[in-house]
Amino acid sequence: MYSYLIVDGYNLIYRWKVLIKAKRKSLEFARSELLRLIQPYCDYNTIRGIIVYDGSSGKRHSEHTNPKVIFSGKGESADTVIESLAYKLVSDSRVVVATDDRVQANLVSGMGASLMSADMLETEARKSQESLSEVIRKGQHKINRPLDI
Repeated sequence: MYSYLIVDGYNLIYRWKVLIKAKRKSLEFARSELLRLIQPYCDYNTIRGIIVYDGSSGKRHSEHTNPKVIFSGKGESADTVIESLAYKLVSDSRVVVATDDRVQANLVSGMGASLMSADMLETEARKSQESLSEVIRKGQHKINRPLDI
């Protein structure tokens, strides 16, 4: 069984102080900072991450990284993409959605996904980065830590 973290990208950019500050430079910079901050969390917890944004182009666009980045396409919102992903994945995977959007949270929790607030993810991402740094510093190569979302 896979575990997924689906992140409401712009919701977090407007919640995390470090990302609000990054957004002052540019929205693109804030998105790259969010990706940089979420990657260690996904790696450390061996989960598949998906960051979803509202897109401005007519076609859905995705970048294949971990976490994967998806921009919604014409006629769909990031919320619609998140709901669709949660619905599709929850039947055979553990799914956690990170958002502070109450409507979004109610919808995906009703589908069976777990929820994580923006603050909780920020704290957990920071802990994961610190733990990975410690693993690297000690020269350890195997991480056996349960997913604690």
